[in-house]
Order: sequence, then C-alpha cells, then structure tokens
Amino acid sequence: MKRTNNDDVITVSKKIGESTAVWFAASRSFVLFEEPAWEVFDKYIHDLTVPEIVEYLSLSYNLSEEEIKQFVNDIITWVDQLNDAANEVYHSPKLRIEFDECAFPLFSEKHYLIGNQFISFRYGSDWLMNCFHPTMAHLETNIQTNGHLFEVFEADDLLIFRYNRKAVEAFVFENSHFLRGAVSQKLFGVLYNVADKDWMVTLHSAAVSDGNSAIIFPAKAGSGKSTLSALLQAHGFTVLSDDFNAINRNNGFVYRLPLAISVKEGSLNTLAPFYPELTGIVPEKAATGKIVRHLPVANNKTGLTAAFPVKAFVFVKYLESEPFVFKEVEKREAIQSLLPETWVNPDPKNVAKFFDWFDEIAFYRLQYANYEDALNAIELLFKK
Repeated sequence: MKRTNNDDVITVSKKIGESTAVWFAASRSFVLFEEPAWEVFDKYIHDLTVPEIVEYLSLSYNLSEEEIKQFVNDIITWVDQLNDAANEVYHSPKLRIEFDECAFPLFSEKHYLIGNQFISFRYGSDWLMNCFHPTMAHLETNIQTNGHLFEVFEADDLLIFRYNRKAVEAFVFENSHFLRGAVSQKLFGVLYNVADKDWMVTLHSAAVSDGNSAIIFPAKAGSGKSTLSALLQAHGFTVLSDDFNAINRNNGFVYRLPLAISVKEGSLNTLAPFYPELTGIVPEKAATGKIVRHLPVANNKTGLTAAFPVKAFVFVKYLESEPFVFKEVEKREAIQSLLPETWVNPDPKNVAKFFDWFDEIAFYRLQYANYEDALNAIELLFKK
C-alpha cells in the first residue's frame, strides 16, 4: 500500500495483480494503471521532469523518443485531469442552512419497526414514497415515537434527505439512486449504532448468509441477483439485503437490512413454487419503472446475528440458454466490475482500508440459466 500526500497530488495506491489501483482524492476517481503508464505516473508525482521520464523509459522500451514523449505527455495530461476537483466523478450539490429549516408539502408519513428501532419516514411526494415504502411496507406499524425521523423531499429542484431535522445530503434528480444509497446507509447506522464515517463502502448489491459468513452479489438491476437471493432463502440461507449493503470499516462485516426483495415479473414462474404467496401480491411499478412484487425477507427478528464477515463476491448474470459458468475472477477484473456499483467513503485512510479489505476477498463470476446449478455453486462456495 502506498499513500502520496503532497501539495500537488493526494492518492492511495495498491498493487492488484499485474496492475496498480490508484485512488485520486481530488476527483474521487479509481484508476487501474498498467505498465508503463504506472511508471510515468509514479515518477511524475515524485517530481521527475518529462525529459527525465522519457530518458528512463527509453532504456526499457524499443520506441522512438518522440513516441515515448507523446505517451508521457498523454499520461501526465490524464493524471492532471484526475487530480482536478472539477472532474470529480460524483459531486453532491452544496447543502444550505435553509434545508434544515425549510417546510415541504407532506405527501405521506409512515412508521416502521425495523429490528428493535421505531423509524418514521416523511415523504414529500408519491414518487419519493415509492422509492422507499414498498420495500418497507411489511415493517409498517401504527406506533409513533420520537425516535428516528427520515425525511425525503424536493426543494430548489433538488432531492433532499434530512435525518432528525438535519439535512444529510442533496441530490439532483438523475442521481436518485445515490439518494436511495444514502438513506440505506443511514438506516444501517441507526440500526447498528455505526457512525457515517465508519462505513467503509456502500454497494448496490444483494447479500446472503449461511449463518457464519456472507456472499455479496454486486450487479445492476436485471442481472438475476434478487431471484438467486430469493431461491437461496427458500433453501435455508438468510437474505441480509436485496439492494444495498454497507461494510463497516472497523471489522469488514456486512449487515442485515430486512427490506423486501423486489421480484420482477420474469422471475415469478421460477419463484412461485417456493413462494406461493407471490401470486397473491399485487404487482407495483417500482421507482426504476420496472413492474415488481415485493417479497418480505425473514430477517427482522430480534436476537439474530447482526453482521457477518464477507467470504466472497459473486458477479451474477442470468442468461437463458447460455452455458453455465462459475469461475474465479482476477482481482484486476473484479475491481473494474465492482467499482461502478460502489460508493467508497472518500477519506484516504478509509480508501487504504478498502484496498486491503478488497485484497483479502475472493471474487467469482456466475452465469446461469438453470437455478439449480447456481444454488449448487453457492452452496459449495459457502463450504469452502
């Protein structure tokens, strides 16, 4: 692990296979450098001049000086862009003090019992309620307390998330998935008394446990991860979460969040034999626009183990009529696949912990058409 911290560049780097993963603090960007690009970057941030870098590379590569110089200049231009905060991969709109105080038209107020915590949600619109309530409807209660208040509403053409009357973050509408991730992370924090700064990473993923460890399925919607999670639950495993997962940086564990599984219509025939109640659940249009049925998970009982070490990540893809594939994935490929579905706490010490945690975990790719093949693969993986 290498950390660079000077007036020009703040980075965290880690050797991943034959590549080097680098995180740039300014743009919050992750980049995989191959040789010789890594050599250019490493020497540039240690203040070597372009002629010095060109001279060094000329000893190792059979290229003309002009070709090497062009390559070096291209890498330096790229690094300068990565080190510019104007190129931040995700930039939250600035919070303003009036967001703490502003009133909003209340569309609905709901109350939930999650674990042993009473949590109230105040929704500013039907659309915002639809982002959260359907997966929590089975947790709804008539009991109202002065415990935890979550508010999601619109103000100044932004989506605002407020917790206990204090604005947490603002989002533009096209980044509503970040809003759902922020609310999920706060729910994890409330349920398990974990501070925001102590969440190392939040992932768009499902997670399943065998009671000893957990396997995480990071994937985009439509990959088949929710269907596989529901099938694993029907075969004795515990679904920890169907959509978002948060990893505690102090122990590297993933936690349970008892929100319902979103079952798409295409999965109904596969799951109905195991969940006959699905046919009686009214399909709804999710915030994503998909038609889904919400299947409650059986993990909201008090006294259950809260969190588990992560045994592996499995990138899932359901492909009808395609051959079954289950194989380990190189770390280089894994980090490229994982990061688009991931929010990493942008603190250099935390990023260093994330790299070390990532390096200790195995990654697999699962492509299936027959769910029994997928179940067998996951069962064997848990037993490893």
